[in-house]
Amino acid sequence: MRLRVAAPLLLVVVIALGLLVTPVLAGIADRRTTAIELERRQAITQVAELAQVAIEDDDPVPLQRHLDRYHQLFGESVLVVDPAGTVLARVGELDPEAAAVEQRIRDFGTNLEQLEIPTVVPWSPERTLLSVPVAIERDLSGGVVVLQVDLDRARRVVLTSWLTILGLTSVGLLALALATLWATSWILRPVHRLDEATHALTTGAPVPDLALTGPPELRRLAGSFQLMAHTLAATVDQQRALLANTSHQLRNPLAAVRLHVDLMAGSTVVDHGSVEAVQRDLDRLDATIDRLLGLAEAEHRLNEDRAALALREGGPPLASATTAPGVLVRHVAERWAGDDRRRITVSSEASAAIAVPEHDLVEMVDTLLHNAVKYAGDGAHIRLSVVEASPGRVEVEVEDDGTGLTDDELAHVGERFWRSSRHADHPGTGLGLAIVDTLARAHGGTMTATRSGTGGLAVLLDLPREEAT
Repeated sequence: MRLRVAAPLLLVVVIALGLLVTPVLAGIADRRTTAIELERRQAITQVAELAQVAIEDDDPVPLQRHLDRYHQLFGESVLVVDPAGTVLARVGELDPEAAAVEQRIRDFGTNLEQLEIPTVVPWSPERTLLSVPVAIERDLSGGVVVLQVDLDRARRVVLTSWLTILGLTSVGLLALALATLWATSWILRPVHRLDEATHALTTGAPVPDLALTGPPELRRLAGSFQLMAHTLAATVDQQRALLANTSHQLRNPLAAVRLHVDLMAGSTVVDHGSVEAVQRDLDRLDATIDRLLGLAEAEHRLNEDRAALALREGGPPLASATTAPGVLVRHVAERWAGDDRRRITVSSEASAAIAVPEHDLVEMVDTLLHNAVKYAGDGAHIRLSVVEASPGRVEVEVEDDGTGLTDDELAHVGERFWRSSRHADHPGTGLGLAIVDTLARAHGGTMTATRSGTGGLAVLLDLPREEAT
């Protein structure tokens, strides 16, 4: 894919460079050709003037001396022919009988100058001929001057200039090609990783973490896909665990109900005790199913909140419901009032609202207080405190001075269906604290269970506070 993307771009760049460089190369050759043409035009014109004087004075000696000096300086051959076609002066190796030279000598009567030099390029011939007629009276031609121009040095200059420009262009093109390939790889690397992750997701293999690189749009796409994959994997794992735990927890009540029903089916007399046992087991089933539905809903909120948090990064904050500490205090006073067994003390030192919807916060606190009342024992003191512990965080703690839990048991607090063996005679499903933990994480908080300073159990909810505006 990288070549399919980079090749058209590089082809366009090469064509553009070719269109730009070609006129530059042609301009160099034209300027060099023009310079040689001007120099040689001046030189041959001067020779023609001296030849006219030599013909008129019948004295070729000054002309020959001038040609010798010119040959020493430039190394070029010059041939001067008089009106009769006889060689008047010469230097170098020009042969009057050579076809090209003979043609120039034969055509001098037309009185035309031939001073144009073909554009000098690296593959031009090494030499070219220039000719100019020697004028006599009334513009009649009295001979001809033939100059053999050496183009070898000019060819080398043009070749050197061309190679320099082409070399610099090639280096620039190579650097551009490398930059294009790097940029293409940088852009397409997230696409390849997304393709691999998509294949892994469709085949059920573990989805690798995607390095968030590349353009912002692809980073955002990779982050969204990674969030989707992790959320999907977490949901599947939660569903599997929930099904496994549910089947395990429902097996015993269902077996008890079946046993009692079988006993009643084999008896002709209605046993009210068996009927009551069946009703108790059905109540257990009903309570377990309700708590499982609550746990499933809490886990669903957790996944939704993770997705919302990921989408919020880099964008405007999402609106979130909050609960004032005073609302929580009033609820506890109303909900848990009127029972002498529940000696609950409430204290609040927080002023900022808690960034948790009232329904969820009340459910978490009610669950913690219910557990404390049920397991701390009769006469136990329970304390609910709300404090601002650190910037941006609010701590809600429920602690008691009851029997508490051992260190090994504290490690299992929050696990699904876990209950202490000492509390087997108390009705319950073992899902209450698991729901509290899930709801806390769904709203960006945590739940921690430790030993209370008074010897009982202390459950701390570390929750976010409302952001200052």
